[in-house]
Amino acid sequence: MVKEEIRGTKSGTGKGNALRKEVIVDTNALLIPGEFGVDIFDELERLGYLHIIVPRVVLKELDKLRKRPGLKGKEKRAANVGYSLLQRYTPAAAQRDERVTIRSRISIEEAAGEEEEKDTDEIITALALKRKAAVLTNDENLRTKLSQAGITTVYLRGRNRLEEGE
Repeated sequence: MVKEEIRGTKSGTGKGNALRKEVIVDTNALLIPGEFGVDIFDELERLGYLHIIVPRVVLKELDKLRKRPGLKGKEKRAANVGYSLLQRYTPAAAQRDERVTIRSRISIEEAAGEEEEKDTDEIITALALKRKAAVLTNDENLRTKLSQAGITTVYLRGRNRLEEGE
């Protein structure tokens, strides 16, 4: 019962649900702050998402991206900004530095399929279905797959805000 109150019961399963609480973040979504200057955490909070889930596979993908030889300029900066934000705003960071405030709960989680090295999109889709969570992504192909599965998506709209869709 307590867990249900925290997570909600209709989390991300359709447009307009009052209890949306969880959102899974895709790798490209973590590039939004560095590319467009949009605070995705503030925007997610504005949309009512209080628990932000980052699959460990996404964190690994972002780390690999930021360390990729030849990545320069805006892309490199965006990858570094996204990685730094996660490092700064996870609960472990708050324990290290009391000045860090966490408005939304951000967790980095293992997801089924990571050990078999499944495709990141498959892992995110399966996790979203299991958790009944929305997904923050700008990947059109993933958004289409998620929509077909009835999963709410959150995406960048107008280069300055996040918006929900199905």
